[in-house]
Amino acid sequence: MKPQTMLHIKRILPMRSAELLRPLYHTLINLSRIPAKRKTKHIFTEATDSPSYLDIDELEGLQLEYPCQPVYVDDTHANKIRGIERARQILRLPGAREADSFLELGCWDGMVSYSLCRKGKKATAIDNRAEGFDERASLEGVNLIEMDAGNMQFNDESFDYVFSFNSFEHFSSPEDVFREAIRVVKTGGYIYLEFAPLYYAPFGEHAWCSVSVPYCQFLWTRDLLNEYCEQKGLELIDFSHVNGWPLERYESLWGKYSNNLQRIRYKRSFDLSHLSMIRRFPSCFKSKSDSFENFIVSGISVLFKKELPDRKTD
Repeated sequence: MKPQTMLHIKRILPMRSAELLRPLYHTLINLSRIPAKRKTKHIFTEATDSPSYLDIDELEGLQLEYPCQPVYVDDTHANKIRGIERARQILRLPGAREADSFLELGCWDGMVSYSLCRKGKKATAIDNRAEGFDERASLEGVNLIEMDAGNMQFNDESFDYVFSFNSFEHFSSPEDVFREAIRVVKTGGYIYLEFAPLYYAPFGEHAWCSVSVPYCQFLWTRDLLNEYCEQKGLELIDFSHVNGWPLERYESLWGKYSNNLQRIRYKRSFDLSHLSMIRRFPSCFKSKSDSFENFIVSGISVLFKKELPDRKTD
């Protein structure tokens, strides 16, 4: 199946149907790449850790091989549709239908909370920048607040449900945010986190509008990447935009707070679309991590239920 197939599906089918087919599409793609995954893992395991970076000439050549990735466009209709779909996703989760008060972390436009309000829920949405807030969310009754998710100004046990989409990879201190989420959610309430791409995934640097080469964060130094951007008149990469956490660090975080959190659901999504880069330059990857999984797990979705602190859960 060609990468353009999903685009064709989205043109032919209504957005709702196309989005429902997306997981199946990616599952089929990943199944077709299992033999390549085995081969790549073997090459990675046998690799040395030198050289650890490539030079600028190789960046020039590889940039030509990979077309630029789609850049996020602020489309008010698309934002609303995305908010509707994510709100539906939330309301299908355990405990969400019965919950009354919701808190969205890293909300940007607040349109997920907007859709929850339209379903009769009370929603508060925070982001560290108010510039993305959509007036439609405010008019619908969402309490939009510019606030640091790692230091929230809410009382303990204020919300039935705390959730976040595609923000945890951006928080500079995910542990501070996670600890705060546990504090402000009620006992018996839920925390749902879904985020991608992780930093070690092919486009984890979130630099696609400047350097479109997958795994660029492991193939060249930061100085060289921005030197190239300067030479080409491209937007400089803001390396503080993502936190750089690998998969195992998040999984260690979940375990650290398991004394009063029951993990209800956990799913890791995979991106096997650029295994060829690992096979071509295995030492660049081996020098950054001994874990092959780091480079192929692209996202995490996890649901926790807050229990009493003295109830030890796995």
